[in-house]
Parts: sequence; C-alpha cells; structure tokens
Amino acid sequence: MFVEENIPALIYAEGEFGRIDGKTANGLVRFSKKYDIVGVIDSTIKERYAHEVVDHVKKKIPIFSSIEDAMGKLDRKPEAFINGIARDGGGFPYDRKDVFLKAMENGMDIVHGCHDHISQEEEFKKKAEEHGVEIWDTRREPDDPHFFTGKLRDIDFPPRILISGTDCAIGKRTFSAELYKELQERGYNPIFVATGQTGIIQGAKYEFPLDGIRGDFLSGEAEHVVWKASTEEDADVIIIEGQACIAHPQGGNPLALMKGVHPHGIVLIHAPGRKEKDGLPGFDPPNIDEEKETIEFFYPDSIISIGINHEGGIDVDEYIRKYEEKYGVPVEDALLNRPSKTADIIENDFILKYKDK
Repeated sequence: MFVEENIPALIYAEGEFGRIDGKTANGLVRFSKKYDIVGVIDSTIKERYAHEVVDHVKKKIPIFSSIEDAMGKLDRKPEAFINGIARDGGGFPYDRKDVFLKAMENGMDIVHGCHDHISQEEEFKKKAEEHGVEIWDTRREPDDPHFFTGKLRDIDFPPRILISGTDCAIGKRTFSAELYKELQERGYNPIFVATGQTGIIQGAKYEFPLDGIRGDFLSGEAEHVVWKASTEEDADVIIIEGQACIAHPQGGNPLALMKGVHPHGIVLIHAPGRKEKDGLPGFDPPNIDEEKETIEFFYPDSIISIGINHEGGIDVDEYIRKYEEKYGVPVEDALLNRPSKTADIIENDFILKYKDK
C-alpha cells in the first residue's frame, strides 16, 4: 500500500544516474506514488530522457544539466528536490551542498535518505526557514522504537514474504515493487513494507529505515511495523523489502530484519554476473549457496523462489534453467519478465491455503 500524493519533484543524481550508486534515482523514475518525478539532474548524461538510461521507465522524464536548466524548461514547478544518490556509508553529499541550498532558494522541499540529519543542522535549518520549505530526513529513527516481543509468531495470515538477497544494491526493492504490482493486478491486496530510503520516498504507508535504527531495536521495530500492517489492513500478503545480505561483512541488519518479521517465505535475489561484493573491491562476488545455507540455518526450506538480476550482460535464460534444476524452486527476472512464478507460489501456497483457516 502506497500513499498517493503526486508531489512534483526533481531528482538529483549527478554522475550516478543509471549506475549502482544512483539506485534511489533509478527506483523513483520506475515507480513512485508520493512524488511525481518531473525531471532528473545529471549533467554527465548525454541522453535526453530517463527511459534511455534506465530500463522499464514508463513515463517520459527529461534529464537536465542543472536546477537552472530544469526551472527554465519545466511547465510544472517542482515542489521537492530529492537526493537520488546512495553512496556507500549513506553520507550526505556535503561536497555538493550548494545544489541543495539552491533548491531551497527555488522553493523546493529537500528529501534525502542519508544518515546525516541535515534538518537539525543550523545552515540548512536557517535556509529552510528563510524560504518556507521543509527538510525530510527519511533515515531518522522513530521517536519511540520498539523492542522485540515475538508477537508475529501467532499470526499466520496475512503471510509474510521477505525479499532477501546475496549482496547490497542487488534488486530487492525492485523485485518487491514488481511483485506488489503483479499481485495487485491479480485482484489481491498486498502490503509493501519499505525498509530503505527509496521505498520510503516512493510512498510506502508502512515503513521504517532499517539501517537508521539502533541495534537494540532492529528486530523489534521490524516486527512492530509488520505487525501494524498485518493487523490494521485487510491484506492478503505482506511483502517486506530486505536490506544488504547476511553473508556480507555488514550483514547484521538483514539478520535482525529476518528474525523480526519471522517470514513464511523468502525470495532470494542474486546477480550471477557480479564480480565482487558491492562497495568492497577485491572481495569475492556474492555467493548464492552461502547465503541460501545461512538463511536456511535459521528458516529451513524457506526460500520459495530466486530472483535474477541481469546486470553484466548474462544469459538470463541459461541461469534460470541452471538454478531451477539445482535448487528446485522457480527462478525469474522481475524486470525482463513479470514475477509471475513467485506470485503463483504466494497465491497457491500461502494466500489460498491459509486465508480461510
């Protein structure tokens, strides 16, 4: 479930649009309910429109070289300026802060998913007050984070499906969004729980910034938000966006997430063409067997399907055949083809099986 506001917004993605560190921008041009994306700023891109850079973009979104370029050409004035860059470590791009200050001078609210809470910093606070705009730090921890209780163990409907992965920035949120749309078009009422800045900015009604939560509250906050979604809505299934991966050196958060949401099923996303772990040059590439075994140590036989990320120009069909034969579960690429196999499993083995119990 997403909150639909359609606020006109510009995305800042200088030097990163269409690349891994531009994943927030890439995700928002594909899908957004809270914001109506009217343009992307990246002066390094020669193409004129977003769909020429990022695949599966349904809307004709222009690319601009600067705020001035955008403001001079747009018919609809943007009301928000979104940081579309997600650097390793999640820091705010202070080296480019003048761009964000200029956006506020042009009457735009600032939206960003960084660990730095610029709404509390004097220079940004002063600029926001001067121009009557707001700053939304999407990674701020809730004022009253929750401890783990185990209360989800007593709830079997709606079923909880966690979209996990073998690395960071590998397509977990993208698969979640495509699965959400597929189930919705089948007449079901899926609820999407966002755990990262992009899903939160897209307008997810149920969300929390996983990597902005203190360690003591990680599993508890995950449990609480999913419990709210399960009890407040007439949902058929809860789709939970995963973060990072357990086998990654930064794997503490995804394990806490998995234990907090206590999933009925897990979709594992993998990029066979990746040569090293995201953000860790020289480290071994993601290992699907290692991640699968780690997940199933805690939740045996929980992986219901595998999602393929086709980066690197791999032969997707070859990997689908190979993985289906090896792992005995459906395998699919949610962007090249709809995630219909995964939706079939959720529909038949979870929704229809448990709905009337």
